[in-house]
Amino acid sequence: MLHPFMGIKDWDKIGLSVADSAERLRRIACFDRKITRIAAGRMIACPEYEIKGLLARIAWLDATHHDQLRSRCKQLRMSTSAFDKSPGPSLDKLMDAVLDSGTTLELLSALFTVIKPAQIRAIRDYMELAQPIVDQPTLHILRHQLIDREDEIAWGQEAIAYLSSAAGREELDKVQRWNAYLEQLLGAAGGADGTGPQSALPEAGEFQNEPFALPDHSPRDSRYTSSVTKFRDIHFEDSDEGRFKMMMYSRYFEMSPAEGVAFVLFETTGRPWAFYLDTARHLWDEVRHSWFGEAALRKLGYDVYEAPNWTGFYEVSKNLFGAEEAYVHLTVAIEQAAMKYPPGKREEWEFARDTAKDPLMTTFQDFDWADEVVHAGFGKKWVIDTVYDGNMEAARRDADLTWEKRNRFMEQVSDREDKPQSPFAGNY
Repeated sequence: MLHPFMGIKDWDKIGLSVADSAERLRRIACFDRKITRIAAGRMIACPEYEIKGLLARIAWLDATHHDQLRSRCKQLRMSTSAFDKSPGPSLDKLMDAVLDSGTTLELLSALFTVIKPAQIRAIRDYMELAQPIVDQPTLHILRHQLIDREDEIAWGQEAIAYLSSAAGREELDKVQRWNAYLEQLLGAAGGADGTGPQSALPEAGEFQNEPFALPDHSPRDSRYTSSVTKFRDIHFEDSDEGRFKMMMYSRYFEMSPAEGVAFVLFETTGRPWAFYLDTARHLWDEVRHSWFGEAALRKLGYDVYEAPNWTGFYEVSKNLFGAEEAYVHLTVAIEQAAMKYPPGKREEWEFARDTAKDPLMTTFQDFDWADEVVHAGFGKKWVIDTVYDGNMEAARRDADLTWEKRNRFMEQVSDREDKPQSPFAGNY
């Protein structure tokens, strides 16, 4: 005889009520939403290059986790307006403190030593308490989320170990005190699920940090030089080989567009939740595209630290456009235009396949094209349909104006930097 209930154990457990389930999940998910924004802002300000990518991936994963729990709570009779409300000032104070972390090491320690382990404890407690038949949809979500969340902590702890190896004893001692302070703030919020005893809010003391603000210029660590002018000090022959080299560098330099998307995500307020979910995906895609170029260059023996790393897209976004115009420029002026053929993304893929005959870059360009179709869709949804009420011509006129403004801005920058010598135009 087969086991009843597909072998589910504890089938006679009473479990949590619908209301209790939804409230616990709401609080766990609130951390994810706040971390999405924190990771986006801090990836821009973070000089450590690989950690920029780590934070972008965290932003996307946590946005995905938040969205899954948001949808589940709606099924549990919690309205989205109730779900989206802050659970309280103690949790807000805790996450504001995480955003304002003084150093990258303090930020990562806050996220991967305090906040995310607390979320995992709350998830495991939930899974232990839930009735395994009635709440199977939630348990299915949480089991799969735990894989991502435990991977996040593993990546974070690796980065913490790397930064700690270069830190002095005084800095490490301060990080320990920082963690203890955040644990106190977490206790004042009743833990990640709000069910614990709520202690008094601690005094900030030495951790009364300056409120975080986005930098005017995105930093790079000491391995890099950087340039607002794209392709400065890089020579491209007027040939197929020169074009292929430029294609690899164009992908590699997409870390700056990634920072531009992070700027939009961090600075934009009042949009529907789906906008932030889409921009978190967009952010992670642009970082992946940067890795496409880096991987291709490394495979062919290029020194990826030799040429100045481009920071101009973030520079333009932050200092010229502002969040809304930057998003118009990116999604309509650039990414929707890249759908045209030729040249466009399809032609780039064909060039990598048929002319350069590079199998790795062909795969990269194939998926870059697929991602850009998604991004053009974001522009249609969040710019053309939402901001311009479907008036594509008006959106494109304004998008063309962003190119004019950007070109004037970059001419001024080029007067201060060596102008690149290139027969080709880059996507961004």
